[in-house]
Amino acid sequence: MPVSLIIPAAGRGLRFGAAQPKQYLMLGGRPVLARSLAAFAGLVDEAVVAVDAESEATVQAVLQDAPPPFPVRVVGGGRTRQDSVHAALTASAATSMLVLVHDAVRPLVPRHCIVACLAALARTTAALVAVPCSATVKRAANVGDGDQPPLVAATVPRELLWLAQTPQGFQRAAGLAAFARAAAEGWQCSDDAQLLERAGHPVELVMGDACNLKITTRDDWVLAEALVRAESTEPGFPR
Repeated sequence: MPVSLIIPAAGRGLRFGAAQPKQYLMLGGRPVLARSLAAFAGLVDEAVVAVDAESEATVQAVLQDAPPPFPVRVVGGGRTRQDSVHAALTASAATSMLVLVHDAVRPLVPRHCIVACLAALARTTAALVAVPCSATVKRAANVGDGDQPPLVAATVPRELLWLAQTPQGFQRAAGLAAFARAAAEGWQCSDDAQLLERAGHPVELVMGDACNLKITTRDDWVLAEALVRAESTEPGFPR
């Protein structure tokens, strides 16, 4: 089945604190965005990248220097990640039956995660890559501020908890309807899976991978660099 890949790349990454958004920084000699696109080689038929106006020239340069083995279109992103995904989804090929959405700053997604997500979409409307929660989880009784520290209200059983990663995917027709409804009714969802859930679709969990980290902080960058070095010296790692 034809597959479209959507990469929302309009974020500025303020928490990271770099001079430019981290999706354009060089990781192991290649831009993060180029690595994120290349991970899907042979698995998708096209990609649509949503960017902010200030970064369009940078993205075009990345695509020219490291062209992925499938067509890529660049569209304007929105105010939120959800808006950017919606814009890219609308611009995706009408012939595509499946859509995968992947964070621009998850450049080390193992191939088996993508393959498993696509396999899930052959039997269900939506799916996401995720990992079981291994930490002990505490629910706070209050947000906490300078005068009142947060206090534990309860320890949450972790057996049914999963930590979401990407790609997250859905059947294109269902996704178009869900995103249109979200825009009309003012939904604000934290990820694509939640939006499909809210629209009433079942969402299958697909086993993720610890290597599929999202680069958000400087510590994440250090770990990503270590993984890239390991990948170059240990054949088959992490894929």
